[in-house]
Amino acid sequence: MRNYRSGNGGHAPGHVRDMFLSAIESFEAWPTNTPEPMVDFEVRFEPRPITLTRACGIVWNCSDILPGSAFDTLINCGLQLKRRTYAAAARAMSEAIKESMTVS
Repeated sequence: MRNYRSGNGGHAPGHVRDMFLSAIESFEAWPTNTPEPMVDFEVRFEPRPITLTRACGIVWNCSDILPGSAFDTLINCGLQLKRRTYAAAARAMSEAIKESMTVS
């Protein structure tokens, strides 16, 4: 299997999808007026902390279907998703992060 490249889109490996699901959980738990949360992203089997914004960028073009529970979490957070894909979730979450950073 080739390495996943976020710019090309398509199917993402499990560790990439799992990282984004963790990002959704962190987004949901993010208290107002605090710095942007970080999640671990595995690079060559080593976890590296990245921001939620970076996590969104990694799955920006991922066409995999988002699990229903993750979709529901984002809807309950007030996000409007155009589709049930990781890409749509990343775009909606990224916009909400930008808005919360400008309000703070």
